[in-house]
Amino acid sequence: MGAIEFDDAAASNLETAAGSAADRLRGQSGTRRAAADDASTDFSGAYADRFAAAALAESTDRPKLASVLSDLRSQVRTVAAEAERERKRLADHAAWEARDQARRVAVAADTVHAVTAWGEGLLDPQPPDTPIRPTPIDASFSPQERSRSAGGGTNGRSSADPSRLRSFARESRAADTAANEELHQLQTAWSTFVATCGWAPVDSATFLGGFERLLTENAADAAWADQIADAFDRAGGGHSVADAALDIVLSGALPTALRDLLAAGLSPSEVASRWGALDWAGGSPDDVADLKALPLAVLAQIGNLEGTPYWARGVANRAVLDARLAAAERNHGPDLPALRDITATLDDKTHPGPGRTLISLTTDSPPLAAISIGNLDTATNVTWAIPGMGSSTEKMSDWTDAAQNVYNEQATVHGDPNHAVVAWMGYKAPPIPGNGNVDLGVFHSDYAEKGADHLADALRGFDAARSNSLVHTNVVAHSYGTTTASIALTESDVHVDTFTTVASAGIPDDIPSASSIHATHMYSGQARDVTPLVERDQGDQWAHIGRDHSTDHHKDPTDPDFGSTTFGADGDDSLKGVTDHGVHTGGNTGYLDRGTESLRNVAYATTGQPDRMTEARPPEPTWFDEQYAHRQPTP
Repeated sequence: MGAIEFDDAAASNLETAAGSAADRLRGQSGTRRAAADDASTDFSGAYADRFAAAALAESTDRPKLASVLSDLRSQVRTVAAEAERERKRLADHAAWEARDQARRVAVAADTVHAVTAWGEGLLDPQPPDTPIRPTPIDASFSPQERSRSAGGGTNGRSSADPSRLRSFARESRAADTAANEELHQLQTAWSTFVATCGWAPVDSATFLGGFERLLTENAADAAWADQIADAFDRAGGGHSVADAALDIVLSGALPTALRDLLAAGLSPSEVASRWGALDWAGGSPDDVADLKALPLAVLAQIGNLEGTPYWARGVANRAVLDARLAAAERNHGPDLPALRDITATLDDKTHPGPGRTLISLTTDSPPLAAISIGNLDTATNVTWAIPGMGSSTEKMSDWTDAAQNVYNEQATVHGDPNHAVVAWMGYKAPPIPGNGNVDLGVFHSDYAEKGADHLADALRGFDAARSNSLVHTNVVAHSYGTTTASIALTESDVHVDTFTTVASAGIPDDIPSASSIHATHMYSGQARDVTPLVERDQGDQWAHIGRDHSTDHHKDPTDPDFGSTTFGADGDDSLKGVTDHGVHTGGNTGYLDRGTESLRNVAYATTGQPDRMTEARPPEPTWFDEQYAHRQPTP
């Protein structure tokens, strides 16, 4: 047998792989066409045109590749047959040469047999001496490139059914997975063929790279469909989305106006002035849909960008919250309790009045957040409520309920419907000492100083966002929140109309009096001091502990020398007295519980009615005072 470099088994495997891949690709036609047709239902606009063009390209390229692979199978079969004929030719020629040589030897050795040998030679002609030329392998394929952008510079809008787009993406990926298995088999078979069948020439073999690129284009279409679906889901069912917004979603490239808005180092006033250059700045239903459709990374920035209108921040933060909650639910992330509570707080429909808006949501763990009750973009009276120690977004509902009580009480005593209250959980508060917790940060101002920076930024942002309107701005703070808020209200460019403290854990020692705080009026309420664990449910057991044992915030704002206007919190004939340091108690006798003298006075203070506040009563002696009053100091 003649020797040529051609492995029949390798050729057979390549034939099989090419045929199988071709059959698989042709067999996907019906499924892929049905998925594309279904996705096209209710899909309109420039992006629907791009989808249709991509589907057409795929439906053209895939059968073209299948034809190339079928042809490859035929070519390999042909060259395998040629190899077999060449082997036979070589073998026949080698056998003839052997016989011919034998005859030559016989003639030379014995003249008697020369005639016989000569006769045999006449009957045994030489086989063809020309080698068989194998047919060159030519298997070329390159898919079309697909455009997935509306092209920019248009004012068009597109609409789609996101569930149909996702169904298309799933079907496409399933088909690609099957095709990819065929590709792997084909790659292995081709590699072996090339290594063991060098006798077969290859003119062109771009089919493997083209197959890979086809699947890459298909995968890009599936990802494209999912991204479009996500954008339409965020925009809300039934809403069209601007092609310009979808361009951002798909390309990640920000238009100049948005890039300018998100530039680092801008002041809230600069942000407010740049907002108007955006396509969706007006707040119409289309604007809201376009904003919600933007990538989550962009929405996360807008949601916490001071100077931005609060409707936009609310839209952005809610989209980010929903996405983060879904991810935390899947992964059981550590922020799950906080994200669940923030969501439940926003969705709570048990309270009368306006809806709630998430005006900030940070990336901290757990996240910091702020929820507005009422419309911050239009309200003429706005109150920022600042919590104290132990507060976090894992208990966002508690503090928002307290803010809701303030909102409702303001409506009761003033009647103006155009007001808002912000449940501001915008700083990391010190934990409550005890139960194994050794963090005594409540007795220091470190937490307050960091929180004050955040609060000052929020107040500056509010001033910038509402610079063209007159707003009565208030800050109400509880416990350690009074320490935080008082520091914030001494920062430059920060000023409010009223600052109201309840249950103060102490104003910093370097703030000498109420006049040092940037508030036109300051009001303070404090229930009677009682001894912890001894005088239960009789007054405030912790505020005086925080002041007296702190390292740097000893000042009591209800001290007459401090200069704050004080009000009653211990109850009168018609209103309940405070019996606990908290804002809520089981008996509804916390500082911001309904029906308390404290809450009523807070409402009067924040609606410009200080003349209606009840006066603070003289402090009563504590249990320790009574126990040791008879003792005289040691001389």
